[in-house]
Amino acid sequence: MSGLEKQDSLSPSSPPPQEAVLPRLHPTEDIEAAILSGDLRADALLQSFAYYAVEGHWLSVWNLADRLKREVSILFDAQDWVWVDIGTIGMVRLSPPIGSRLPLRLWVHTHPWNAYWSGTDRRTLATVSGVLDKALVLGHDHLVRTVYDECVNPEWAEMDSRLANDGPLMSWTDEVAMSYADMREQGMA
Repeated sequence: MSGLEKQDSLSPSSPPPQEAVLPRLHPTEDIEAAILSGDLRADALLQSFAYYAVEGHWLSVWNLADRLKREVSILFDAQDWVWVDIGTIGMVRLSPPIGSRLPLRLWVHTHPWNAYWSGTDRRTLATVSGVLDKALVLGHDHLVRTVYDECVNPEWAEMDSRLANDGPLMSWTDEVAMSYADMREQGMA
């Protein structure tokens, strides 16, 4: 689906605000029942996604999203509260997080196969520059990370890879993709 098709497929109304999700791993049979029911707001799904995210089990987040055949977004705020949104196979929209506190610490979302910073992702990062600290995109066997750093020295631009050479994306690092094992081994989030 192209960027224009994604924009055209968006409903004119914004997603409804959502409450934070309690991280709790549900039994496999409850997760399976929720998947089969199609209830994307089922506690078994939302709470299990939140649990995997809090524990840093990013591959488990991607695998569960893949089983749903949908993109998933997880947001952490300054209090380490967690919000989970489940979208379509090609896009997930963030619901306003009720009760969140700035700065937002981490935004994680899945892609159907490869992890990269899509045009939609880049627009989102540009919009939240200065409010969000870090972001991850999860793929089937790898992920990409970006970190906000407002102290960009233009003289270092060639040595310090950024998502863009100017504008708000200049404050976001452009890091190489890494495996889930490497991410865990390096203790990065």
